[in-house]
Amino acid sequence: MLSNKKVIGLILALCVAILPITIIVLPLNIVQAPTAKVFIDPPIWDFQMLVPGKRFSVNVMVANVTHLKSFNLKLSFNTVMLDVVAFSFLPEENLPIGNFAVNDTAGVLQMSVTYDGADITTETPVALANITFKMIARGRSPLHLYDTTLRDSFGNPIPHETTDGLVLILRHDVAIVQVATSTNETYIGHVVNVTVVAKNLGDVAENFTVSAYHNDTVFATFDVVDLASDENIIIVFHWNTSDVVAGRSYRIKAEASVVPDEADTTNNVFFDGMVKVKIIGDVTNDNRVDLNDLVAWDAAYGSRPGDLNWNPQADINGDGVVDGLDGELIIQNYHNTA
Repeated sequence: MLSNKKVIGLILALCVAILPITIIVLPLNIVQAPTAKVFIDPPIWDFQMLVPGKRFSVNVMVANVTHLKSFNLKLSFNTVMLDVVAFSFLPEENLPIGNFAVNDTAGVLQMSVTYDGADITTETPVALANITFKMIARGRSPLHLYDTTLRDSFGNPIPHETTDGLVLILRHDVAIVQVATSTNETYIGHVVNVTVVAKNLGDVAENFTVSAYHNDTVFATFDVVDLASDENIIIVFHWNTSDVVAGRSYRIKAEASVVPDEADTTNNVFFDGMVKVKIIGDVTNDNRVDLNDLVAWDAAYGSRPGDLNWNPQADINGDGVVDGLDGELIIQNYHNTA
């Protein structure tokens, strides 16, 4: 006979063979409620110019809360550029009651609100307060939310995240502040250097194009990239006077292209003086080549820049010395007129 232990062992072995055990692991899905959020709406007010006294409003919003019964918060702002002129607690149907205090010196707005009516349960954003500001000056003002507390109907704190806002009141203004030419008279075909100083008078970096003109004709352009606020750039243009008619004077100007939302475009253009483009050999600038030009050349003969008798107009070929080559040019163009 089999012992009891052997019988039991055989029964267990038979069960294992006939009834295989399958272990099924079911996935465990845990759905977490979204985190409550307190934020400023709109997140950015971007004004392109200062209008002193202009009003605008922002809302303090909440989303993803359950049974919100009260809240406390502080909001900091830039008192140099903004002033709080009005506020209201919302939503009105929830019967908000509370306190609102503004410290204009520190730039801190503080509110404490309890709802006498129904508490607030919402996934979509709901306005808790509306604040109206007045513009005072240009600048940047973060609207910083801090020391925020949300509590439910049982007085329990509601975990939440905060997102700040931003107000920008920025001036956009580029200008041409100086134009200077290397000479006010030259010979046809010579190069005149035109030095232009452009400046960013606004509050943000700007991209723009500077164009140089003789009369109303553009002879050169330059693209300015990311010129910082209150910075200037010096640009030297090279005007080859072969593109004009000799014997005439040309007014030189520079112009900066208008940037988006520019506050003042009157300073985008700067006029310099006139540059006379002469016929070759006209040392005396009377639109003719004659004996007077030879006399002027002779008086400057052998001179270089810095000499007492130096006359740059007698250096007709522009090689830095008044010599026989310049005299030959006068003879070659003798009796020419413009």
